Amino acid sequence: MNRQRSRSRGVTPIAAALAILALGVSVSGLWWSQSANAGQEAETSSRADAAQIESAAKSFRAQHAEGCPTLSSLKEEQILSRNATEADAWGNRFRVHCESAELSVSSAGPDGKPGTADDVRAAR
Repeated sequence: MNRQRSRSRGVTPIAAALAILALGVSVSGLWWSQSANAGQEAETSSRADAAQIESAAKSFRAQHAEGCPTLSSLKEEQILSRNATEADAWGNRFRVHCESAELSVSSAGPDGKPGTADDVRAAR
């Protein structure tokens, strides 16, 4: 009779704890996976924006023998769309850099600090 009673009691505390633990691991794995995808999408989008600005800046340099364009000047001369984004996915402004004949565009990236490994640059 004791055996019958133990079978009818339902879920044991250990079984319930294991089920909750398994659910928690599954949910956190899903969250981490989606979080990683969102970060990758933000980086890809920001690199594409930087490439668009870099292309416009090169057009500017082809028309103007000297000077390094700013985002404002690119928009004023309608080389870059007025709607074009001026910041990366983390809200850091893109900057045009001109070193003699070299031209590049970058932003501070996810950490918000320029000159670090996570800076966003135009995709090559």
